Amino acid sequence: MHALIATDGSDVSTEAARTAVALLKPSKITLLSVADTSIADDSGAGGFEGNVLSASESEKVRDTILDESRDELSLTLAAIGADPSIVEHRLVEGSAGASICLVAQQIAPDVVVVGSHGRGFFKRVLIGSVSEYVARHCTSPVLIVRHEDHTHEDHTDGAHDSGDHPG
Repeated sequence: MHALIATDGSDVSTEAARTAVALLKPSKITLLSVADTSIADDSGAGGFEGNVLSASESEKVRDTILDESRDELSLTLAAIGADPSIVEHRLVEGSAGASICLVAQQIAPDVVVVGSHGRGFFKRVLIGSVSEYVARHCTSPVLIVRHEDHTHEDHTDGAHDSGDHPG
């Protein structure tokens, strides 16, 4: 079984990766980190006068974002304890949801794994959800591993909704 596991280095995505490896016991793993480097391309704050960041500053910001994404891949690999020989690291730039679906289309895994916060319906509608996007748009089967956040549980309606972290 080939599992594409998306990670952003968060507790949510690390927990999802660990759970998926334990549950699925994949023979091949592609760990994917998506770096949103758009802030390095256009800070947006300069208006008609252009970017706030110079070209060299933009390049430094982009490099920092990519370095952090590489670290996320390494930390996730260490956390899941999988044999490194069955793991491929992939780092792509772009929007998380769309990029996860694009990589899945390119490599055709047996399953795509993403993590999910337990965000409520209204937060999900307002800010969106990577896991929900992937579930709706990915052509491969998707496993969403829900992260239980016990620090601020909402017991008002008892409903459990998905949230917004890859892997």
